[in-house]
Amino acid sequence: MSYRRSRARREFELQLGQTRAELTQLYPPAARLPGFGGSRLLAAYYVFAFAQMEVFVKTVVEDALQAVQTAAPPLDSLPDLMVGYLIHRGDEVGAEYRRFATSEDEAALLGKVGGVARKVVAWHAGGLAIQLDPSAFLDKKKYPSPRNMPQLFRRLGVRNLWAVASAAGRFNAELTLTSLNDLRTAIAHDGHVPPGFGKRDFRDRLDQMQEFVAAVDRCIADHFCSAAMTRLAWNRAMA
Repeated sequence: MSYRRSRARREFELQLGQTRAELTQLYPPAARLPGFGGSRLLAAYYVFAFAQMEVFVKTVVEDALQAVQTAAPPLDSLPDLMVGYLIHRGDEVGAEYRRFATSEDEAALLGKVGGVARKVVAWHAGGLAIQLDPSAFLDKKKYPSPRNMPQLFRRLGVRNLWAVASAAGRFNAELTLTSLNDLRTAIAHDGHVPPGFGKRDFRDRLDQMQEFVAAVDRCIADHFCSAAMTRLAWNRAMA
């Protein structure tokens, strides 16, 4: 069965379509105003469009984890990095090791590790349901920056997001997101609109956003359908 666009991607594309439609009406009069009114209008809409990428990331991760939770795959079908993050985050293993570094309380550390080992055995035997909390996976990583995105997707089990997304979209995903994010930062934080930023530049940037989102959407679908669940179950969950 073939790939189907997720609900998150469809909503993102709808928002971009509405943005383009609004600017068709608003841009001509703004462009006639003194003081670069047209460029400033485009810049404001650009920041809005980039914010929709953040909404996409949050929604697609939430929907993906809900789909996997519903499919209830066996533990050995989940990616190693994802299982590692579940244990490390959910059971605060890292915090226990940090405490051990100062307290040298070996009993506390061994108790924590033993509890985690028993939980993994129970997961594998099907005696304990695996809980996938989207907020834990998204914690401090939902903003789509070039730094956050690979870290977020490693939590989901994707070892090299840039390689996979670049192959899916047939473009350099890392450079594309870096460029998009740099412009957003310049506008939103520095108040700097590039000289001559016009309608064509804006349209090209939105096209890049759409291509990036499409590649990530396909990437996450292929990732979880490779082992954790069937394509049919995934497509039903994304409908």
